[in-house]
Amino acid sequence: MSIKRYAKNPVLTARDVPFKANSLFNAGAVKFNDKYLLICRVELPTGLSGLVKAWSDDGIEFKIEDKLFLTPEQHGELYEYVRWGVEDARVTRIDDMYYLTYTGYSPNEPVVILSRTQDFMNVEILDLISEPANKDTVLFPRKINGYYWRIDRPMVSPMEGNIWISRSPDLRHWGHYRRLIAARKPWWDGDKVGASTPPIETEKGWLMLYHGVRTIGTSMIYKQGVLLLDLNEPYKVLGRSKHPVLSPEEPYERMGDVPNVVFSTGWIPEEDGQIKIYYSGADSNICLATTSIDALLNLCEEDECK
Repeated sequence: MSIKRYAKNPVLTARDVPFKANSLFNAGAVKFNDKYLLICRVELPTGLSGLVKAWSDDGIEFKIEDKLFLTPEQHGELYEYVRWGVEDARVTRIDDMYYLTYTGYSPNEPVVILSRTQDFMNVEILDLISEPANKDTVLFPRKINGYYWRIDRPMVSPMEGNIWISRSPDLRHWGHYRRLIAARKPWWDGDKVGASTPPIETEKGWLMLYHGVRTIGTSMIYKQGVLLLDLNEPYKVLGRSKHPVLSPEEPYERMGDVPNVVFSTGWIPEEDGQIKIYYSGADSNICLATTSIDALLNLCEEDECK
């Protein structure tokens, strides 16, 4: 197997939250001050979601802070767009700043919010950076040809969505939109696709995970695939895995609030080329899997169905 699950999964559940919570899942991930940091989505007893931090020395044993890091109420004039929750953060370091992209949920449908921090204590909420309905936004960790770049997932309909890429001079004003990949009926990613993890720069291109959804009857099955994008022209797809690299197989991935889901929003590359992937099973926990950059590159086969 190219990806190996941690034998004692899940590494975190709602039972580990030091305050009342329905569920814990979908964590952005980053290394900060030699510690592993997860920015986790926590669903409160009200049904609304906020973001909470969890820290670890080894990337396995985590301790969750005793209060929320980001709440809808912190968003001031943007509260209208997040009053049902802030969800599913991705974290990207650009220069000396850490940027968070996450979903704001409200009666206005999902939108993307951009915030930033240098110390993960004080956070500056910058702006809403999408129209509805949009989510699954990741940033590239550096400028390419003088522009910042992002990947997102505007929705065609509640049951259909493709991955798009765009660029910006300032991280707030976006343009030069291009469709990156589409769902592939009747494959495992045949109904919806969306970005999972921020891209990692490799010698062969930008490497990232994405999720694919296939509907069978009334059930949706979420799996993970891998993409390789051109270093200088990131709107060009160099490779796409034909098979899912992670699928719901274990009980903690098949049974939960949303059955049959593996969903990653964060990974951490190590200096030796290994990668820790943090993902959620059934929208009910946070799990760990490990792989290597080389193993994922080998799975990015040339694809005729881009």
